[in-house]
Amino acid sequence: FRLRKESMPQRIAIIDDERSVRSGLSNLLQSEGYATEAFDSAECFLSHPTALTDAALVIADIRLRGMTGLEMFDKLRLIATSPPPIIFISGHADDNIQRYAVDHGAVAFLRKPINIDVLLAHIQRALTT
Repeated sequence: FRLRKESMPQRIAIIDDERSVRSGLSNLLQSEGYATEAFDSAECFLSHPTALTDAALVIADIRLRGMTGLEMFDKLRLIATSPPPIIFISGHADDNIQRYAVDHGAVAFLRKPINIDVLLAHIQRALTT
């Protein structure tokens, strides 16, 4: 039994250069009642006219083509007065990258393959605080 807000669903931006990851996460989150918008690069997300203002939460891969997830995270903190919470995902991360991300304000750092229950718990916590 889940309580659903009657207003517009909260929008989650998904940034990953792997199409299968983007579509898998989008489908999962939409089935949980969230609206999603997927981007294949940090540059696409940052240059989209409303993505930053519409995103209640960002899920981003650490290793992206072009600008990395961490570089995007640093840029978001510079350009946005209140940047959306971010959850990082990675199949290649080491402990130093994980520590840096969490120490600088990331909600979570999840390694691929992602534990769906853990991801949903982090999303719920980030969107209700």
